[in-house]
Amino acid sequence: MSKALSSTRIFFLSLLCLVGFSLGDGFDQSAFFGFRYGPNLSWHLMGNTPFVWGQWLPQLNGNINYTWLEPVGNLNYGERMGQMPTYLKMVASLEVSPFYGGYKAGLGLRPFKTNPQLEVDFVYESYLYFKSNLEMVNADVEGGGRIADTWNADYVVDNVWTDDAAAYDYAQLFDISADLAYFFPHGSVLGANVHYILSDVGTDFEGKSYDYKRNIPVFSRDFIIELATYGCLPLNENWAVVFETTYYKTGYLRSEYTVKKESLSYGQVMLGPNLSWYEGLRSITLEVGMWKRPKNRFYNGSLSQQFLIQLEYQGYFSFPFNRNL
Repeated sequence: MSKALSSTRIFFLSLLCLVGFSLGDGFDQSAFFGFRYGPNLSWHLMGNTPFVWGQWLPQLNGNINYTWLEPVGNLNYGERMGQMPTYLKMVASLEVSPFYGGYKAGLGLRPFKTNPQLEVDFVYESYLYFKSNLEMVNADVEGGGRIADTWNADYVVDNVWTDDAAAYDYAQLFDISADLAYFFPHGSVLGANVHYILSDVGTDFEGKSYDYKRNIPVFSRDFIIELATYGCLPLNENWAVVFETTYYKTGYLRSEYTVKKESLSYGQVMLGPNLSWYEGLRSITLEVGMWKRPKNRFYNGSLSQQFLIQLEYQGYFSFPFNRNL
């Protein structure tokens, strides 16, 4: 393979880091070599678990994503995105996990051919809880660690899928976000994004519920602030090192002298290798890291329970008119 071709592939690998984080949750390998202007179809499987069972509820989900990228400029459907692409994005996906299933749909815009690149998005999410809506303690006015008593894996698995649980409960979210990413000369990329999420969950538990996707208790009507950073360092045409950090914070609710809901939060840091093959249309990412809640009364586990390992598999369906496949 020529040096010029290898440099091109490394550029598209770095483009994956940029587009992947802005198109969905986590690292999306299929967006680099797979996404063209026009229609795109990809899938994603993700699972994580703590090294030691305890406070963290393991996550497992899969989704199918349809993304239309309408170029801002000349129409060139089926072609790969060039350096610093500009487009209008329309996205829809189906997602399922052991606790919930649903869909999301939204719009995004990447308007400027600049470095760093800016993208803004609005996404609507709708989910059904499968006998898994819970009454989560989210206000501790006595300081006795009561929030940690329910915000853990044992409490969740002991109280979901029971006979007295409602067969289905409904949740909808409105996610407004902005993403900023910078390309370095040798193909690396560093980015950050912020999400403001309005959450509305149908529940009979005096407003108390849980967001399984983000692993945090929420009120029936709440907001979530999500702050994230990410980076990608391509090593060659098949391997890269990726990292991501995420911080979640929910709203605060007080009625006169009573705290009905505290503002809950936690942070997460993950790092690991990404392997891609089949011209970049398939990939596996293995990340290890840890998470932490900032206040002791929100957490009553050990340090060993805060270490995580996460595995992602991603792929892309090509369309007949896509060029250079």
